[in-house]
Amino acid sequence: MSSKNKLIINCATSHVSVADFSVSAGRLVLESFSVQELSYDYSAQDEWLYALKAALSSMKVKGHATIVAPSMLLLTKTIKVPHVAKASQREVVSFEVAKNIPYALDEVVWDYQVVADDGIETEIFLASMRLSEADDLCNTLASIGITVDSIDASSVLDYNAWKYCGLDADSIVLNVGAKFSNMIIVRDDGMFVRSIPAGGNVVTQSIADSLGQGFVGAEELKRRFIASESVGVVEPERFEVGADLLKKRICDELRRSIVNYRRQSRVNPPTKIYLTGAGSRLNGLAEYLMENLKMNIEYVDPTAMLSVSRKVNQTLLSDNVSRMSEVVGEAARMLSPDAMGVNLLPQHIINERAFAKKRPVFVLAAALLAASVVPPFLYLTKSVELNKKFTRMFDDKAPEYVERAEIYKKEKAQAEKLLGKINGLEGLARSKSNWIELFIDLENRLMEQKDVWLENLRVVRVNDGKVQKYNLELTGRLLIRDYNPDDPTAYDHNKGSARVRDLLNSFVKSEFIQKFDNVRTDPSDPRILKFDFTLVVDPKKPI
Repeated sequence: MSSKNKLIINCATSHVSVADFSVSAGRLVLESFSVQELSYDYSAQDEWLYALKAALSSMKVKGHATIVAPSMLLLTKTIKVPHVAKASQREVVSFEVAKNIPYALDEVVWDYQVVADDGIETEIFLASMRLSEADDLCNTLASIGITVDSIDASSVLDYNAWKYCGLDADSIVLNVGAKFSNMIIVRDDGMFVRSIPAGGNVVTQSIADSLGQGFVGAEELKRRFIASESVGVVEPERFEVGADLLKKRICDELRRSIVNYRRQSRVNPPTKIYLTGAGSRLNGLAEYLMENLKMNIEYVDPTAMLSVSRKVNQTLLSDNVSRMSEVVGEAARMLSPDAMGVNLLPQHIINERAFAKKRPVFVLAAALLAASVVPPFLYLTKSVELNKKFTRMFDDKAPEYVERAEIYKKEKAQAEKLLGKINGLEGLARSKSNWIELFIDLENRLMEQKDVWLENLRVVRVNDGKVQKYNLELTGRLLIRDYNPDDPTAYDHNKGSARVRDLLNSFVKSEFIQKFDNVRTDPSDPRILKFDFTLVVDPKKPI
């Protein structure tokens, strides 16, 4: 028994894949599969949509499709709400959405999925996307002949793939991408989801910083190195520094997430990690996680449970097994409509589609209405002939109307000019998301340093006549644990200053910060070292 096909487009950060699925005898059938790398600077998110459009155009993809949105466009969170009847559940969740999303509700499109319910509390997976970004995605795809039926969040689909493949419960499914990594702790009765702001781009940025060249060139060197094609082009040490940094960051985030999971759920900790995603093939990642987290590691092959059509290029499919979990997870919803997933398609587009289905009825009604006025129209024609003299009177007024039309034309040109200026502000609006990434980055670096906190942050705008620059003026304090009040001369206050310097050096490694300046410390309190400094923001990453 077969079902209607489902076209799934996985719009990842670094590539786009297109898969066509059907169902036969209770099993997913992969009817066709294609993939193409996106050609753009991965550090410039604004270029992603243009690269996606170019890739899908060259792949000649058309028709209705389900879109898998990348983590970089999403805000996801797992929250708990009081248990209520299903009819009232969305109203309760919307109240929590307003508290957990840093945008007004009319600026986002959001949806949720029930993860677990014990009759007292309901655990919710919440996903949201900026409405403007969802509209841009739908409009861009529509311009090349793709009709978006739904937009799902990549963060949750690995759960469906895990369930479809029959993998072990109480495990972690870790999908390592280019810019973000998705982590799901899976269990039989639900899941715990977290998006980790680290991926293969960490390695690329490290190579770029080391060689002093652009991100695009560093990405090419990284791929050639992984494919063992760059011998003599880049030293292994330059690659390994970034690889080690990525391994450590992912390991630290996993350890922190497991602790939070145990605090919230009070259930058995995960004992195994399933790796997927293109970044999971990083040399030594599995061994590093196994050694530091003391957990078993396995790679996921989500295609093992698929029936594959002969039309599919087997070599291409094998080369992209690590990129298939999200696609298979979305396709699994064909077998189980209540499987995990959300729909971030804007409501106004859903309403337009519903109206389009009723349009033929409206057209028929309009035709009948038009036919009903034909007899009166014939009768009135004779009256019109008798009143032609009034037409001449209106013709005399025509020059006045022409003059008004010219005025309206000039006003329209002025309005279009103002509209262009308004559109120019959209880039500024998009930069709001940089604040979120900056604060996450600062928080991670503060946690690595330990016993240090920031008290104040002030944004200072500096205009040198060419470009708008931003400085961040911050004040903070450092706790000195090894100070002995009984022997105050034994402690070297330079140690505290050195720790502050280490913190500032780590800030400079952020993609948002160029340098630090105006560092001052106040050691008047032997237990608390006060300090203040200025961070100079990179003009290419405005906040």
